[in-house]
Amino acid sequence: MWLKEFGLIGPFRDCQFDYDMKVFLFTCACILLTALMNTGLIAQGTIGDTDIRLYTFGGNFSLQTHGYSTSRQNNLREPLGMLATANLNFSVLGFRSGLNLRYSTDQSRLRQDLNQFSFNAGWRWVQVSAGDVSPTFNRYSLKGTRIRGGEIELTPGLFSAHFTAGQINRRIAGRPERPVRQQSYERWLYGARLGVGSERRSHFHLGIVYARDTDDPLTQQPNSNRPLPLPEENLTVSPDFKISLFSQRFSLEAENTVSVFTRDLRSERLDLSDAGIPGFIENVYAPRTSTRLNFATNVGTSLDLHPFRLNLGFERVQPGFRSLGLRNIRDDQQVISVQPQLAIAEGRVNLGSTLRFGRDNLLNQRTSTQKRTDIGFTAQAQITNEFSLGAGYNRLLNRSETADIPGDEGGLNYPEQSNISQNFSFQPVYAWSAETASHSISTSMNYQVMDINIRNGGQDMGNTFFSTTGTYTLAFFSGLNFNTTLNYAAGDASTSTFDLVGANIGMGHSFFERNLTLNLNGGFSRNSIETEFGNQVRTLTQQQLNGNFTAMYRPTSSSSIRLTARTTNNYLVTGTGSEFQELEVRLTVDQRF
Repeated sequence: MWLKEFGLIGPFRDCQFDYDMKVFLFTCACILLTALMNTGLIAQGTIGDTDIRLYTFGGNFSLQTHGYSTSRQNNLREPLGMLATANLNFSVLGFRSGLNLRYSTDQSRLRQDLNQFSFNAGWRWVQVSAGDVSPTFNRYSLKGTRIRGGEIELTPGLFSAHFTAGQINRRIAGRPERPVRQQSYERWLYGARLGVGSERRSHFHLGIVYARDTDDPLTQQPNSNRPLPLPEENLTVSPDFKISLFSQRFSLEAENTVSVFTRDLRSERLDLSDAGIPGFIENVYAPRTSTRLNFATNVGTSLDLHPFRLNLGFERVQPGFRSLGLRNIRDDQQVISVQPQLAIAEGRVNLGSTLRFGRDNLLNQRTSTQKRTDIGFTAQAQITNEFSLGAGYNRLLNRSETADIPGDEGGLNYPEQSNISQNFSFQPVYAWSAETASHSISTSMNYQVMDINIRNGGQDMGNTFFSTTGTYTLAFFSGLNFNTTLNYAAGDASTSTFDLVGANIGMGHSFFERNLTLNLNGGFSRNSIETEFGNQVRTLTQQQLNGNFTAMYRPTSSSSIRLTARTTNNYLVTGTGSEFQELEVRLTVDQRF
């Protein structure tokens, strides 16, 4: 039934199953496995006098239910829901296998499926997985995208091979009675990566990923101006390498991807015969009028001369770069980074710096270019065993340069706009222990000033911001603890000012040899914003009360039951705004075996 529910069996993909029966069967199976473990019927001994384990078994099961209520017009989540997760792993004489399951009642056919199911098995250097898998080849070709299919990994010695295939998007079509935000085509992906060398040391990998949409036409939703998506196709080739020398004190690493992307599979095919390109290329990937070729690269080098360390990086993503193996990526950017680090006084003092230089409009195809310079310094010092100090400074410059427009006699000067942000931070911490309790006092202070210069703007756009937080924690060795937090923030801009004050108090205690733990926290905050509109000053003041309660009980060393309750109440004091209340209760049961 799980295979049918998760869409792994095509003919049953649209079938509906009774929810209560699925939950009942799933829970019974987990309880049975747990009972077998607790009664010792599943043995995990070794063979004779060797350390070879005949059989191993382990895993965990978690069942979470929640209730949610709010006075807001738009409910943020379903009023009632359940989430079940399970992970089982076992081995027999070196043969490894496992099962992973995630089932949520928060489902809809108007978006991508949230449920996950996977099975894996392995023997020595062979690893096979089926169901919902998330392989990673390269940061630009395939990285963590969920695939409903399978993957195979082979690692015999210095050689490696990785194959994957499956569906990454299901078809989502709008309905007249219930429109959707984004329709999508069914999308399938196939990938392979071959390599030689050690993953952590020197190696070379070559990966190929191909993805294509199934061109099953979608229909325009009524009363919607959103354009229909186009069926797409993509082929990426990714040669990666790493060179590690001098006992890994020096390394050079690069990830590269060349992407051939077709924006519209319905566009006209190109005839490559006159270009002298072999005909078999069209059999592999047929270029069309909407096909584009782009690349992305990331190169990094590291030098470790203890106590000094230096990291250098270069990243470039061409304009229009697309990869269907990624959910999203920012194109048209280039970043150069320098990160020196120094540890002195036997590691009690650590100094670090970060310099980043970035820009867009790499091909100068637009009239405006954004340039970014980020300079930061950090220092961490352990003054005594009880007292530590941290400090930092960051300066961020964003500059917008606009090119002269042909035929415009006035032209535009450089830069047209610049934003300079400077941030100062200071974090002292003092912690000590007495005979019956431990104490901790920590403070965090941040001051930020920003200048915004716009040519011919004629208006001061700068602003300042200050925030500070102080925390005191008292923990008795008997299990009783108290914590208090105070915070304050204020800022001003050209036409507005704001301030915020808040406090939070909490306590907790452990009972029955720390098998039962109770925690209660309450907080209050008040914020006020004054804004100038012409000759008028408008003030908006709001107050918020929140509370949290947590109770956790451990009936055994491998199981726990957790109950949490959270409430938020937002009140309007002055001005025009909205008031709301929220209440959420969660019950979670965890079992390890």
